[in-house]
Amino acid sequence: MRAQHPLPMVASMILLVLVMGLATMGCSADFNLSCGETDPGTKTYADNTYGYSFDYPGDWVVQEGDTADVTAGSGSEGGVSVYDPEGAVAGKAYIDLFQVSVYELAVTVDDSMMPEIKGEVERLLADLETQGGWTRTTDLTDTAVGEVNGYEVTYTFTTDGTPTTSTFYFLFTGAVQYQLTLQAATKNWEKMQPDFDAIVSSFAPGAGS
Repeated sequence: MRAQHPLPMVASMILLVLVMGLATMGCSADFNLSCGETDPGTKTYADNTYGYSFDYPGDWVVQEGDTADVTAGSGSEGGVSVYDPEGAVAGKAYIDLFQVSVYELAVTVDDSMMPEIKGEVERLLADLETQGGWTRTTDLTDTAVGEVNGYEVTYTFTTDGTPTTSTFYFLFTGAVQYQLTLQAATKNWEKMQPDFDAIVSSFAPGAGS
């Protein structure tokens, strides 16, 4: 029996927090998730505090802030998830979702700092891997989302006995870090990619970032 509210599972990494949520049951990159049934359309989430936005499938559920039991991790200034209420469940957690966490940094990041930041992310990921259960399936690579530079990496692990895959984006702009989490039961991972790609492509950072 599914819980009424998904409970994202969290692994803290000092400043950078890997949030274990999980991904989406998709049929196409334009969010036509109906697979022959009525198209639920697309909705847009816009954050009132930081101004970022992204599109998501219209039949998914938004879960934001403390009112929806979103746990964004230590140091996070805010977070939101959108999840598929018909998606995979592990224990009492829905595990098919997209999540955004926002962190206010003590410094203003510019391009000259990115190599040093990458080294720090690598160190933190290595520390995480020593805890056991985390298997890195891709290298930490340079990326850009919504014209914000950063890094991405993919891991596999087990959530309450369910094999799980997640891609984490660590994005830095000004004095703000965005962490985007795409996650799904591993058996659903490949078919989720068109929808994940569409969500990430639609992500726009806040104007003040």
